[in-house]
Amino acid sequence: MFISDEHRKLVHMKLQFLVCFVSKCTSLHTRFLMYYELKPEDPPYAAKFYDCCGAEDPNASGCSTSFHVSYDDDSVSLLPINELLELSNGFTAAIGDHPRCRSLEIVSNHRIHGYSLKIANISCRFFFDLFHHQLVFCKVFLIWSFLLLNLLWLEYKGRVRYVSHTGVVLVHRPNVDPCNIADGMSASLNLQNFEPVKMGVKKEDGSLCKIMPPEEQEILDEMDIKVKKYLRGGSANFEALRDKKLKGQLAVKEELYGKSAKAAAKVEKWLMPSEGGYLEVEGIEKTWRIKQEAIVREVDISSSKNQYDIVLPDLGPYTLDFTSSGRYMAVAGRKGHLAIIDMMNMGLIKELQVRETVRDVVFLHNELFFAAAQKKYTYIYNRDGTELHCLKEHGAVSKLQFLKNHFLLASINKFGQLHYQDVTTGLMVGNFRTGLGGSDVMQVNPFNSVVTLGHSNGSVTMWKPTSAAPLVKMLTHHGPVSALSFHSNGHLMATAGTDRKIKIWDLRKYEVLQTLPGHAKTLDFSQKGLLATSTGSFVQILGDFSGSQNYSRYMTHSIAKGYQIRKVLFRPYEDVLGLGHSMGWSSILIPGSGEPNFDTWVANPFETPKQRREKEVRSLLDKLPPETIMLDPKKIGNLRPPTRRKEKPSKEEREAEMEAAVADAKNSVSTKRKTKGRNKPSRRAKKMQEAVERAKRPFLEQQKQEEELSKSKKQKISEQSELPKSLQRFVSKKAAS
Repeated sequence: MFISDEHRKLVHMKLQFLVCFVSKCTSLHTRFLMYYELKPEDPPYAAKFYDCCGAEDPNASGCSTSFHVSYDDDSVSLLPINELLELSNGFTAAIGDHPRCRSLEIVSNHRIHGYSLKIANISCRFFFDLFHHQLVFCKVFLIWSFLLLNLLWLEYKGRVRYVSHTGVVLVHRPNVDPCNIADGMSASLNLQNFEPVKMGVKKEDGSLCKIMPPEEQEILDEMDIKVKKYLRGGSANFEALRDKKLKGQLAVKEELYGKSAKAAAKVEKWLMPSEGGYLEVEGIEKTWRIKQEAIVREVDISSSKNQYDIVLPDLGPYTLDFTSSGRYMAVAGRKGHLAIIDMMNMGLIKELQVRETVRDVVFLHNELFFAAAQKKYTYIYNRDGTELHCLKEHGAVSKLQFLKNHFLLASINKFGQLHYQDVTTGLMVGNFRTGLGGSDVMQVNPFNSVVTLGHSNGSVTMWKPTSAAPLVKMLTHHGPVSALSFHSNGHLMATAGTDRKIKIWDLRKYEVLQTLPGHAKTLDFSQKGLLATSTGSFVQILGDFSGSQNYSRYMTHSIAKGYQIRKVLFRPYEDVLGLGHSMGWSSILIPGSGEPNFDTWVANPFETPKQRREKEVRSLLDKLPPETIMLDPKKIGNLRPPTRRKEKPSKEEREAEMEAAVADAKNSVSTKRKTKGRNKPSRRAKKMQEAVERAKRPFLEQQKQEEELSKSKKQKISEQSELPKSLQRFVSKKAAS
């Protein structure tokens, strides 16, 4: 059956009118969505799309064909004007040459049971004209109820051909004669027969994913990656649960976990915009082969200033310490040299010579105070170099650590004594003998503030100020422990021993995760999880790039031959590693070691004196007592499980228990035949009676105690003042009896 030219012109005019109407309702560059569904047995057809630059007539001046879609045999092919690019992932992108045709992107191509489906995104304003030498059946409808959605759909042989500006396709099999729809605008449609179908690209699992612009899709993919990082494992399956109440509670918790992960991902994306540094190599290159000279040539001027060497051969070896913000550094030479340096402008704040041995130096809660472990005693100095306190109780200290959340100064001396002193009140909180000799290996776990010591017998002990015995004692090496360090999350511990092994421990299970060959005299974890090890004049940085606690070599560096490195320490919030050695101290660049975003409420490298004072007051108000130091700080604030009281046995149970005891006592009486006169029936009966009384005695005593207790309770109640007659009716009868 052929449609006359008159009907074909009518349909063609309505088609142009509807497209013009929808394009005027939308913006100039509305992103349209095309949906094609064809069968191989359909007659061939072709559709031409025009960019008319705002003209309502496709034949007006300025219009040109942007691309051409044709159907040939059993597939749909795109014939762009200038090029057609086939991508390796199976997607097809076509580019038009008209300046107003902003973009044309084929989102997906599917063939299912002989159907060919292509979905495309177009950013242009266009008309389209339908040409067919044998136009058999064509209907165009504009559904007024969906006008706000700008829904325009073209149906050819009862199948959807075109949908714009919506993600829903209305599938309909109309039984209306196309020749009777001269007034297509008022065609009566039975909307109950429309079936909404979600439109999208099929995934490998058969589900549909929403089609989005490339920019939005890229942002969504990035957010999904960030959300997965904060999720607490996979989603739980509640189908096996029969308890509806428990299922509801777990579902609410699961929803809260998802919301918190999304909130954390949004905070990371929008409030932490800075990205960490990294080293990127090509081909067979290795990151550990890159030298400091090559890195300095590529970085900016401010970063290149962090690569330097300070040579002081007469006062070393040097140890160093940074403030929590990384702004200030304290250095101490073995021969009495002390100095404080502003790392922002590399300015020397104060320098002094104490003229005696200095074994260690550590900042207190801010850069205004620092403690130095000197020859006989430990001293506290202020920023101006003035001696404030002499801590004689600590003795000849070999290592110092400061617990910033508790304001405790911890020290270990050469006699193996561990001291805790409160720097706010001056009280000695704890003084314990380790019993394992002197030690110069001490670190604080940042997760729970537990002090950890390494000993000469290869063991590691963990202490808190309220316990005279170690919380944990574990054998880590078959030889003295030379160094240890904690990851910023507090769950990983790295130890090094003279047995030439470096071990990574999981403190949640107290198991070795990885054993690396090599000796290290000092270890340190960075904020991003890089591990620095050093021995002699050689420094090696290990990194976990797979996320499975499998550390491998990331960078290496060698200082001048003959220099002996005493301490390595990462600078917070900077990609910098500080080295204290026998000839002074040095600083090298380690891309990706520091946290790029800082929280000004925790540590602010740019804080003003007023902010510093406010932070000091706030930290003193938030000071934690020593009792809060424990292996699992999450237990703080939890309720103890209620202890079950022993249920009082009933009278029947008590009688049955006593009868069983009496029966056992009767059976225990011996029936051995004795000499004449000693085996009389009266004597045997007396013996049996004594055994029964012994078995009954504990039950009778318990019953007597309970009776006395009940009498005393009744006596207390009777001694109480008598209530008025009007209130006596409220007294329980049991209490009154």
